[in-house]
Amino acid sequence: MSAFSVSGILDALRVQPTKSAGAGRAIMIVAGQRGQGVTTVARGVAEAQASGTRAAYAIDLDLKRNAWLAMYDRQLGPRATSVLGGTRFYAPVDDQKRIVSEAPPSYYFRRVGTKNLFVGEFDNSALAPQWRVWMSDRSGYWDAVRASGATMVVAAPSLDRSKAALRIARHMDGVVLVVGADAGAAPAALTAKADLLRAGANLIGLVYAGVTEPVLMIDRMLRKSA
Repeated sequence: MSAFSVSGILDALRVQPTKSAGAGRAIMIVAGQRGQGVTTVARGVAEAQASGTRAAYAIDLDLKRNAWLAMYDRQLGPRATSVLGGTRFYAPVDDQKRIVSEAPPSYYFRRVGTKNLFVGEFDNSALAPQWRVWMSDRSGYWDAVRASGATMVVAAPSLDRSKAALRIARHMDGVVLVVGADAGAAPAALTAKADLLRAGANLIGLVYAGVTEPVLMIDRMLRKSA
């Protein structure tokens, strides 16, 4: 991500009305199909926010394939709680779809070196093999983020793989759709845009992972369909 494109995202986020009280913000990065560069965009946004005085937190909704851990690897510090305002953004459920208690929580944050950046990590060993993770569709966690004054950057799995992004989209102050130049990028982007808007997302912009003529045509198609 270039500094220009990251600053454009942050400028767009800054002027959005907040969903709840507080100086913090929650932003989600998502794509219509896999391999479009969501993690790269999210990392640029998170690191730009962490360069300030306020904390930036990064969550990968693909909890078990978390890309943040591979990016920062040896830079990660000790575990810190992911509970904010007494709430969590997820809950483990058993094979009967009943929420089960955790002690300690299976999700936590770790600081990246001396930066003001904290990335989330999920401890797979904390859950029984038959348990699954349920993504809460409530606003409490994201309201707590805003109340804390921090910025939360959420990298979501592509909508062709998971609908997790749609459960929390309406609670984000802004959602950015990443579009690549791969075959099928145009229809995937159009479908993703429609799905996000139906879910109540505040879609604040598009980021093009590969600026080629097909991608530029996506821009015209999206504008035409708006």
